[in-house]
Amino acid sequence: MSLRSKLSALSPGDGWRLARIAVIAGFMLLIGRYWNPYYGFTALLQADPVTESLLPASLRDTPIFIHPITGRYDGVYYAQIATSPALRDPALAEAVDDLGYRARRILLGAIAWVAGGGDAVRTVHVYAWLNVILWFVFAGLLWPVFPTETGARALLGWGALLLTSGTVASVRLALTDLAAATLLAAALYQSEKGRSVASTVLLGAGGLARETALLGLSTLLPRQRINFRGLARRGGLALLAILPLAGWWWYLRSATGSSSAGTANFAWPLTGWIGRWNELVQLTRTESNHWLVAGAWLDVVALAVQMVYFLFRPQWRDPWWRLGGLFTVLGLCLGPAVMEGLPGAAARVLLPLTLAFNVLAVRRRAALPWLMLGNLSVIVGFWSLWAPPAEPHTLSAHATWNQSNVLETDARWSVAEWNTKWRWAWCNGTGGVNFRIWPWAPRARLELQVRGVTPRSLEVWHNQVRVWRGQIGDRPQWIRLPELPVERGNLKLELRSEAPPAADGAANTARDISFACYGARLAK
Repeated sequence: MSLRSKLSALSPGDGWRLARIAVIAGFMLLIGRYWNPYYGFTALLQADPVTESLLPASLRDTPIFIHPITGRYDGVYYAQIATSPALRDPALAEAVDDLGYRARRILLGAIAWVAGGGDAVRTVHVYAWLNVILWFVFAGLLWPVFPTETGARALLGWGALLLTSGTVASVRLALTDLAAATLLAAALYQSEKGRSVASTVLLGAGGLARETALLGLSTLLPRQRINFRGLARRGGLALLAILPLAGWWWYLRSATGSSSAGTANFAWPLTGWIGRWNELVQLTRTESNHWLVAGAWLDVVALAVQMVYFLFRPQWRDPWWRLGGLFTVLGLCLGPAVMEGLPGAAARVLLPLTLAFNVLAVRRRAALPWLMLGNLSVIVGFWSLWAPPAEPHTLSAHATWNQSNVLETDARWSVAEWNTKWRWAWCNGTGGVNFRIWPWAPRARLELQVRGVTPRSLEVWHNQVRVWRGQIGDRPQWIRLPELPVERGNLKLELRSEAPPAADGAANTARDISFACYGARLAK
């Protein structure tokens, strides 16, 4: 039977399931491009040169990806907090911007610390993985909430929640919003099944991921009148959900002192929105990155549609509506710290609103324009995943079960080029490379793959001592260096050629090139 015949024989339910599998496969392909054999998923942490200069001693010269352009974000703070979730490392106070504020959302950090066995580097790498894993957990939790048998609307609601900008931003920036939304989705699903204790435990955990998750306590409100005993039980469950966050905040106050950060997160109703609209109007005229501005507009429109839906279609007894209604009120009161900037944080802060909106819009069979307009931010989510961070000076990276390494060039080399077989960089006569090894090794014997633009001599220097000299041809070849000392996982070398460079590029005027390096490996 041909593939076309097999597809035509599928039932409608099988077809919708196949479409969901395609969404999952597409996400795997997109997010997989952010993984590096040496750095893992740490590019998601958004560590920058300022971060690097402030890293605790346990994380210096370790496989953490450093973005060359200054612009760190909260994910790198959460990852550093994870290395000492009890906040006993004094270096955290300098490394983390307002430790008392950032450490409120401790859940993912604590999980990473346990999974990393208390080792700082493993913990950071586990933390970088967590949101990627949570995305698949979120997809699985939402699967029965949007039954495949209900057709296209269910596929649209399910897929939109996985690819909306709020969800993707939490993954792309290693934040805590997706964890809170996942726990809220699980709590409401358990509540619908009549499992109030399980729902309460999930809400309590959600509060440790992000404080606003406790708005999910609205699900404990009764749908109809109950007696005093029932009210007392629900009050006890609410207290049980609040206690973990309350206890953690008490500990934080004693460990780090009070923090006033976060006050700019809120403002008078609609104040933040009016400021946001004015800001976007100005940015539309002045910002050169039109895609970024367009994405911010799509987020604003999508969130506005969702809030209008809840305001004008009340259903007080539905726990999903109560959740969305409370997050609508929260959204109307968001301040400049959340609303401003490109792309802005509102879409991920209000991810539970998007969750509740899609559940209700699908279940009520809302008109497709509601679903389409309320999920415009899917375009933003897909676009933000499309381009992984550039690695213009990375030539090769390898990993085995017990060791990883990467070869990087310095600024004297051209940016890396590649084709389907090779990745290389050209140098005009003298350039440095750094071979990084993790875990650290005291010594290493290295092989470099090099070629000349024409046959020529090449020298390799280490700590101002020449360690290799020989002839190289105009085809890639391996040269073996003697065993050399490695300093804190770094083996820094300089390659030199006395032969004159050759002109390259359009009309031979673009650049002068002498030799190229293709990669490195540890000699066996």
